Amino acid sequence: MTVVDADGHVVESEAIFSDLPPEFYPRRPIAVYLPTDTERGDFNGCWIVEGKTFPSISRRGFTIFSLPDTEGAKRKDVSGGSQTLADVDARIADLDRLNIDIQVVFPTLFLAALAEDIKLEAALFRAYNTYVGRACAKSKGRLKWTALIPFRDPEAAVEEVRRVSDLGASGIFVMGMVWNRNLGEPDFFPVYEEAGAHDLPICIHLGWSSPQVTDLFADGQSFFNSATIPVIWGFMSTMGAGLLNRFPKLRLGFLETGSAWVPYAIQQIRRRAPSRRDGRRSIVSGIDPEYYGDPEEFFRSGRAFVNCEGDEDFDYLLKHLGEDALMCSSDFPHGDASAEAHFVSNWRKRTDLPDRVKEKVLGGNAARFFNL
Repeated sequence: MTVVDADGHVVESEAIFSDLPPEFYPRRPIAVYLPTDTERGDFNGCWIVEGKTFPSISRRGFTIFSLPDTEGAKRKDVSGGSQTLADVDARIADLDRLNIDIQVVFPTLFLAALAEDIKLEAALFRAYNTYVGRACAKSKGRLKWTALIPFRDPEAAVEEVRRVSDLGASGIFVMGMVWNRNLGEPDFFPVYEEAGAHDLPICIHLGWSSPQVTDLFADGQSFFNSATIPVIWGFMSTMGAGLLNRFPKLRLGFLETGSAWVPYAIQQIRRRAPSRRDGRRSIVSGIDPEYYGDPEEFFRSGRAFVNCEGDEDFDYLLKHLGEDALMCSSDFPHGDASAEAHFVSNWRKRTDLPDRVKEKVLGGNAARFFNL
């Protein structure tokens, strides 16, 4: 059995931006490190992007994630080169230590909406994709990656989908919103169509996707309120827009939020779903009556997937979603509440689930989702 870690991360360094075009290079993100006796403590690093600091842990707009050279990062049992993918062999050694055969890599810095300038954002995304694509190509198939796409510039986004497909991407990363816009908006349909055409699933991942929402929170509750909850909004928006019926080759996945919320969200959208003949209600509900399909059917038929956590109620999940939609992951090398670095050994010790289900959750389902 091949173990697939459906959600690992790269901790970006400034090297990612070394190949930015000359017109954007002076505006690249700059990493700044502070003394450890400030209120940031061991989180003593931040990026400066368009004059703002990320993460921001001391005011409204709270975000929190790591940089590779903070004191907290240095104390991890993970080398800097493994975290940044500057040393791919070191990351592979870490995967071997954790009994992971394949890891799918997601960003860290870009778990927040950074650059308001759409052109700058697109340039940063291209630089990230090029760097991570090159790094993963050195791994002999052990590292896969998801690409960042400039959804706010649909024409450039479609071009980038084509480019990252050629670079070897295994999926498209997006958070629960695109700044102040919902994922089900028609302007984004060309991106979904192109992703489906290239067999790249849409990976709706935890992150501080909407600055307007993030600005409501000034402490660590932001991790749940403005990074996790928007993934549920993304579920309601994409399912309400009928993306999976509208684009038959598309797959959707929901990551780093747990999965217990999915049956609840399905129940809620069912209560609001209009019939095809009830045009008035469709306007009120925000659900397209022509393309809407019951989400449970998509989870059971290999079109929708969700990343679960080891301490969830699996009798409940299997009852409502089936055994073919659940994936699991390490979140490595992150160390937040989502992290389960030793998920493989923990799952193999379980006696409450049949081996058939454990094999699917440990790798089979993720292999189908990412088409590995």
